Amino acid sequence: MGLREARKYIEELHKRQDNPYLWPDYLTGLPDRQGILKKLDSVYPKLGKYAIAFVRIANIHPYILKYGSNHHAEIIQWAAAILKTLSAEVKGGFVGTVGTHDFVLITRASAIEGVLKKANSLFKKKALSYYSDDDRKRGYVLSFRSNDGEAVKVGFMKFVVAVANSPVGIEKMEIIPALSRLCTYAEETGEDRIELTEETLQI
Repeated sequence: MGLREARKYIEELHKRQDNPYLWPDYLTGLPDRQGILKKLDSVYPKLGKYAIAFVRIANIHPYILKYGSNHHAEIIQWAAAILKTLSAEVKGGFVGTVGTHDFVLITRASAIEGVLKKANSLFKKKALSYYSDDDRKRGYVLSFRSNDGEAVKVGFMKFVVAVANSPVGIEKMEIIPALSRLCTYAEETGEDRIELTEETLQI
């Protein structure tokens, strides 16, 4: 699987978008919160055999600030297409959308790391095509000085993820908000991935 399959998904999505009632989420063609909650009903009791990942498009706001929003919808669709086509390769794989830049991916626990690694690699590759040659050569989009006078460089779009792959004594309805908080924490601290554990649950 590669960008070719993701492109086919987007082409098919555009055809089906002519009738928005065919899809819960018009922009991505993915199940929305209700679809995610329904999927959680079946997999949450089997957490450990299955894993849940909260996936966010990081650094998209600096991109929009510099380049504008002309390609915003297109970028989101590529993210959705990559996650959808990769999750479909795993039996029982699922991806839904919980916000403009946020997705929930559910697969067998044994497969989730491979799916996330490949998804991030493909998304980074595609995302680079939206930047200027100058930015690509420089290796970042924006730079500024923090209040402490430290130079801060904002990089390119990528996926940041929070993963739950074992029970941690949390209610089913709390799992997505907890993963969302962890994803925000990972994004703020510059990490690409964080795991939901009893320790990180306190963050």
